[in-house]
Amino acid sequence: MAATYTISVSTSFSAAHRLPDHPGPCAALHGHNFEVTAQLAAPRLAGGMVADFLDVRAALDAATSRLDHSCLNDIPELSPPTAEVIAAWIYGQLRDRLADGRVRVARVTVVESPGLAASYAEDA
Repeated sequence: MAATYTISVSTSFSAAHRLPDHPGPCAALHGHNFEVTAQLAAPRLAGGMVADFLDVRAALDAATSRLDHSCLNDIPELSPPTAEVIAAWIYGQLRDRLADGRVRVARVTVVESPGLAASYAEDA
């Protein structure tokens, strides 16, 4: 099996959402302090790195800036605004900004509340 290098970069954002079709209390408007971790992978290093942490942080912050202090239900691409859907959307944002043929976004994990997380990944 070929070697793979990985890095992880994390950030956070605060937002409100509601899950209208949910049978429990999540149907009501409520908020979270979301934690997001992006993992990038590459089969070889360039300049000793998978990618520059600062470039990855900038891309992650650009993606989450649209979400921070918003009502996620107001963003049509996040329907329904579950942690799984948010993780997939951020993955796509990062893939468009960072994937270059050597580096790929391996996984995005969104922690909605401590101990409650969802991840999204695509086959390599």
